[in-house]
Amino acid sequence: MKRPLLFLALIPLALWGIFALPDILAANPPGPWAWRRPLIILSGLLALWWMSAGILLATRSPRLEQRFGGLDKLYRLHKNIGIGAGLLVFTHWMIEWLPKNLSKAGLIAGPRGPRGPRGEPDMWIDLAKDVGEWAGYILMALVVVALIKRIPYRYFRWVHKAFGAVFLAGAFHGLILMPTTFWQSPLAWLTAVLAAAGAVPALLSLTNRIGRKRQHRAEIVSISRHDGKLLEIVCRPEQNWPGHQAGQFLFANFGSPGEGAHPFTIASAWNAQEGTLTLAIKALGDFTAQLPELIEAGQTITLEGPYGAFDFSAKIPVDRGNAGHQVWVAGGIGITPFLARLEQLAAAPAPAKATADLFYCTPNAATGDFPENLETLCTAAGVRLHRRQTDHTGLLTPEEVAAALQPESTVWFCGPADWGKALGQALQTGGLSRAAFHQEAFEFR
Repeated sequence: MKRPLLFLALIPLALWGIFALPDILAANPPGPWAWRRPLIILSGLLALWWMSAGILLATRSPRLEQRFGGLDKLYRLHKNIGIGAGLLVFTHWMIEWLPKNLSKAGLIAGPRGPRGPRGEPDMWIDLAKDVGEWAGYILMALVVVALIKRIPYRYFRWVHKAFGAVFLAGAFHGLILMPTTFWQSPLAWLTAVLAAAGAVPALLSLTNRIGRKRQHRAEIVSISRHDGKLLEIVCRPEQNWPGHQAGQFLFANFGSPGEGAHPFTIASAWNAQEGTLTLAIKALGDFTAQLPELIEAGQTITLEGPYGAFDFSAKIPVDRGNAGHQVWVAGGIGITPFLARLEQLAAAPAPAKATADLFYCTPNAATGDFPENLETLCTAAGVRLHRRQTDHTGLLTPEEVAAALQPESTVWFCGPADWGKALGQALQTGGLSRAAFHQEAFEFR
């Protein structure tokens, strides 16, 4: 689906314009105060739609993953929807709170005419107002905490889990306070359906059931340390592991209290006879830095997956004369999906080997660095290796990558997000189609 955020905004807005706006224009006199309550309702509806969509994406559904091009891209959309929902909740709160308090302070004129009579006290309406107010405060605080990457992952994980409870509170607030007239239009009923659909994953999240069907126990076979604070872990999953495609990733739970599962790209091809897979983990945070002291060979861990669509499959038509040529660009630990693909190609019969150019960029290189057998593996796989030591020869330029392109080439990038974005834009400016550039969106915060 292209432009899902625009779709998610325009559908409720269009329904509101068709079924609610005409009555508002006919009943209300002109003026900003006449629009205050309708805008409060509209912003609340939009926030509920966005929160429902965001929590549905968090289910890790295989169908949704396939629809949006992999779990990494689905989670990126989930993150953007979460930010948007937080902004909508803030807007909803400000439209309700700011004019009223500015009027009380005498800074703006209040509403004209006498105030209408108050209705009879209603316990459910009063409760919905209080619950919604506190849920809004908590949601805005959670969005801020989730975006501050300095906060350790374990705290982010617990904060993120609270979104399920906040969603249920927000849905209760929105549906109870929905104007009676709205229930005569599709807008209210679609909102109710979305809220009900979001309540299911919210409860699954609160009870730790999301992803449980794709969890598998595994044994750590061996652990190797490499220069550059890199840990190589070989695992043997139980026999029910479904196998994986080169380029996919998984969530690994090493049993550390409070940490939960962390995402890691699988750095080896799947061989059912050997029955092992490799994780290459660089110390990029508190947990990964401490991991060598927390695990040992023979330990049982939990793997969840596999996930992702960074699988090197051709997603655009190619001609027979140049079918399958790819250009791979890896930065640092971004080499991991390419290692799995190299193993896969090296083990394939000669006619099935595809030609590729691999640009591998690191600050420097020394004997024994991971991966030690990269040159040998590339030769066996029929891949041309272009090593780049950026401390000595400078950064890799888009022009150098473009020089390796053939008429129907695809480009696969795994490395720092900003670098990948800039490279993709430069190559597309030079004529590469947008569909031919693939970047793993491996940022889950």
